[in-house]
Amino acid sequence: MVWQFTTYTFLTLASAVLSSALALIAWYRRPAPGATPLCLLMLAMTVWAPGFALELASPNVSSARVWDDIAVLGAICAPTLWLIFTLHYSGRVRWLKRQSLVLLTIEPLLTLLLVGTNGFHSLTGNTAQLYSRGPFSSLFVISGWWYRVNFAYSLLLLALGALVLCSFILTFARMTHLYYIQGACLFIAVLMPWPGNVLTIPGLNSTPYLASFAFLASCLLFALDLFLFRLLDIVPVAREIAIQNMREAAIALDARDRVVYLNSAARRLINFKSSKAIGHPFGDIFSSWPELLERCHNLVELDAEISMGEGEALRYFGLRISPLYRYSGHHAVTGRLIVLHDLTERIQAEMALKESEERFRNIFAAIPIGMAVIDADGHLLQVNRAFCEMLRYSEQELIGRSITGITHPTDAGKDTLLAEQALKGQITSYQVEKRYLKKNHETLWCNLTATILRNQRGEIVYSLVMLENIIERKRARLLEEERHHVAYELHDGLAQVAVSTHQHLQAFANHYHPRSPQAKQELNRALDLAQRSVREARRLIAGLRPTALDDFGLATALRLQVESQRADGWTITFEELLGPERLPPAIETTLYSIAQEALTNVRKHAQTMRVRLTLERQNSKIRLEVQDWGCGFETNILLREFCPGEHVGIRAMQERVELVGGHFLVSSHPGIGTLMVAEVPAMTSDEANKDAEIQSILSDERSIEYEQ
Repeated sequence: MVWQFTTYTFLTLASAVLSSALALIAWYRRPAPGATPLCLLMLAMTVWAPGFALELASPNVSSARVWDDIAVLGAICAPTLWLIFTLHYSGRVRWLKRQSLVLLTIEPLLTLLLVGTNGFHSLTGNTAQLYSRGPFSSLFVISGWWYRVNFAYSLLLLALGALVLCSFILTFARMTHLYYIQGACLFIAVLMPWPGNVLTIPGLNSTPYLASFAFLASCLLFALDLFLFRLLDIVPVAREIAIQNMREAAIALDARDRVVYLNSAARRLINFKSSKAIGHPFGDIFSSWPELLERCHNLVELDAEISMGEGEALRYFGLRISPLYRYSGHHAVTGRLIVLHDLTERIQAEMALKESEERFRNIFAAIPIGMAVIDADGHLLQVNRAFCEMLRYSEQELIGRSITGITHPTDAGKDTLLAEQALKGQITSYQVEKRYLKKNHETLWCNLTATILRNQRGEIVYSLVMLENIIERKRARLLEEERHHVAYELHDGLAQVAVSTHQHLQAFANHYHPRSPQAKQELNRALDLAQRSVREARRLIAGLRPTALDDFGLATALRLQVESQRADGWTITFEELLGPERLPPAIETTLYSIAQEALTNVRKHAQTMRVRLTLERQNSKIRLEVQDWGCGFETNILLREFCPGEHVGIRAMQERVELVGGHFLVSSHPGIGTLMVAEVPAMTSDEANKDAEIQSILSDERSIEYEQ
């Protein structure tokens, strides 16, 4: 028998030549994703096609069996290479780890080994003979069980590759039809030889020329995909980086600056439809972005900021250009990835922050309270004008100076304990009274408020201190203490002398009986003057500070005041629900002064002697009410500006109540009467004593001891 070369044999050989040429082209374009697996796949077809052609032309069984084994070599490798190519092409190369590649190659290598040693075990087939149909003679082999295993495994790999490719087509066909056509051509080209080859099996009533045409058509489709649809030029190289739904705009360019990918955010920035933009030059698509084109010109890597638009439409973007390398691990650049991150909100927030900082600087400079920024070592970093004026230093003299250097030596360690707690994070801020030294060495009394500011890691950045000049408060406190001292001096001195004088005169009058009416009148006059002196001394003492307030508390002092008013003919009721606990001296003094001033106003202005006085505890507050049923007045006059001397008593009462953290209310109607209510926070004497102990530790001068 002779070799049976026919037209169909030469067509199959032509497809082998074409597939080898495609393998060579893919090798030259191997930097492109999937080029190397495609090259190997074309080589497998180059082996498969001529082996099949020469099998058909073989004159005897032995030669046909040899060429069949050669064809099987390509057919066995093709499914594995097909799956590897689809994973590369679809951007899922990360799935191809070393373990995965080993598992994929186990079955093909084992099949090749079994094919080569089939004469010993017949696992892949036996009883080979030529089966003639017309001008063709095809090899008929009874397949072994491993042949069926390999056939099923090959179909599985083909199906997996097809599934990957279909997933790719469904994902990227929405962006451009180019990727759809590329994927469809690949899908058809790789599957065409298999049905044609299966139809050559005897008993299927088919002819081998179908396989010849299938091989040729498959190679033509691969060539069409490479040259017409630019399979290895325009591929979705950035699809794993530029995720479709990411907020940043991602644009992938190939080596010739053609757009190969646009995600959703990028498509919203241009007027082109995505399907029309793919494959076009980058400069044409983003022609309205001159700054972007200028920054991207011939640059492979860049990290910068750009802007677009004007006025209210001005937008800011962060621009990052990154090179895209081929998957083979070499450093050949296959394109660029351009990522645009919208920074408009961040930059606008930064601008707003700068404006806020500018406002803070203006407030810092203009606020009448002394403010200073201090570093962790206690040195002044920044001071405002009020701080300088309070201490009589210039700003240059204070910057860099230690805060301890301008503190009164006695008060240098006054807030040490509180400062340590703030530094440890136990408290965020604290307040304390301290003395500072002015430039002329005068003492400045201040209420210090210190706040520790930390960064996100909890580290101390700096401290902000505020100094409030409390010299007037100190003078008022000293005046109160002076009144207290004068009251006790009057009580223990002049009042006692007046009482003693009255008692002696009374005793003298009981033993001495004047004979003349004139002498008796003079003696009675002396007794009356002595008694009036006692009453006047007691009145002065009560006006300065009643001793009963210090000795017995607020409730007893008010009760004595009420009894005194009743003795003068007043109709006055007193309701007291305070309880046995004493209140702090500041609270008792304030409420007693309010009651005393209110009764004075009733006596002077209300034209009535009917009064109700109520003192009670309501949860955490002490409430004092003074009500009369006199002539009353219009309360709206309290809202206007007062002339000097007008309603001084009401304003003084309101200020005194507010100084201890309370509220003062006046309600009055002409012809009905007036109700004055004072509410102050309650603090037990024990709490006041504890506070006084802390203050006494912080203060070394008894005469200016601070009580809360």
